[in-house]
Amino acid sequence: MTVRANKVRTENDITVKRITSDDELQDALRLAENVFMQFEAPTFTKRGTESFLSFIWGKRLREMFEDGSFTVWGCYRGKELAGMIALRDCAHISLAFVRSDFHRQGIGRMLYAAAKAEAMAHGTKRITVNASDCGIPFYHAMGFRKTDMQLLTDGILYTPMAARI
Repeated sequence: MTVRANKVRTENDITVKRITSDDELQDALRLAENVFMQFEAPTFTKRGTESFLSFIWGKRLREMFEDGSFTVWGCYRGKELAGMIALRDCAHISLAFVRSDFHRQGIGRMLYAAAKAEAMAHGTKRITVNASDCGIPFYHAMGFRKTDMQLLTDGILYTPMAARI
C-alpha cells in the first residue's frame, strides 16, 4: 500500500481517498446510516438511534467538515463506496463503517491506516474511539485498548478505547 497526499492506493483496485466534496460526504453519511441501521440500531434504544441520526445529519457535523476539524475518508472499489471513516480533531475516530458485502476484505484496516496517517501527520500520539459492541473486536485487532467501562450517553452505549500511534 502506498500513500500519496490524500490518496492511498492498494493492489486490489481499491482506493482510499479523503472526501472533500459535499456530494462525497453525503454518500459517506448515507453509507454510515445504512450500516448503522443494519448492525447497530437493532441493539440501540429509540433515543440512541435518534441521537446517532441527529449527529450524522446535523448542522454541527457539517460545520466541523467545512472548518477541517472533521476529516472523512472513503474506501472505493472502482467507483463503488465500500466504507468510510471520520476523524475529529485529528485524534478521535468519530464514525467508521464498512458495507456488509465488503466485510472481512481489509477495508476497515485500510481506512484506519488512512486515519492514522492523518493523525500522525498532525503530531497526534494517541487515537481514541467510542466503540460500539460490534466494533470492539476490530479496534482490539488495530491495537486499541479499553480506557473505561462501557458507558451510556444520549441512549448510545459505547466503550471508550485508545491506541498509541
